[in-house]
Amino acid sequence: MIHMPHRSVTRFFIPLIDVLLLLFVIFLLMPIANLEELEEKSETVSRLGDDVDSLERELQRRTQEVRALEDARAGADELLKLRAEVDKLRQAANQPLNQRAAIYVIDIDGKTGDISYYDAARPDQKVLKLTVAKTVATLIERHERDAGGRELYYLFLYPRPETGFPTRAQERRYQAWFAKVGHSLKEGP
Repeated sequence: MIHMPHRSVTRFFIPLIDVLLLLFVIFLLMPIANLEELEEKSETVSRLGDDVDSLERELQRRTQEVRALEDARAGADELLKLRAEVDKLRQAANQPLNQRAAIYVIDIDGKTGDISYYDAARPDQKVLKLTVAKTVATLIERHERDAGGRELYYLFLYPRPETGFPTRAQERRYQAWFAKVGHSLKEGP
């Protein structure tokens, strides 16, 4: 009679085969599980891609708004400067002319077209003949010091009746001499 061995190899292999079979089935089912996860991930990626696109559009819109606001602020700053300048000009316009400007009279000789200056505030001084640019520059510097921040203006008294003087060449020379201050010289063609 044959007896079953106490330690049978089959006793060991049957549970082992069960475990191996279970592992093999799991191995076969793994791609199906991966496909589901892959589909979920692809859906998540597509949703995130849509979110990124919408966020980029929002960022562009907000960037444009910021630029528009910066431009508006720059315009507002310019507007404030212009308003301050207008206020300053209004205040200056309300001041009497003698407080805003220092007016000096330059005589034009009707016979030669030469110019001269007589300072009525200093009657002891002679009439100053203005024959060269250096003399005119010195006179303008002295008047700028005397004006105390007021605007200089030179009123040229043309001879009456008109005699043909000053000539156009003389007028151009005088305009060059008095170019940095206000004056009443006629503008030539």
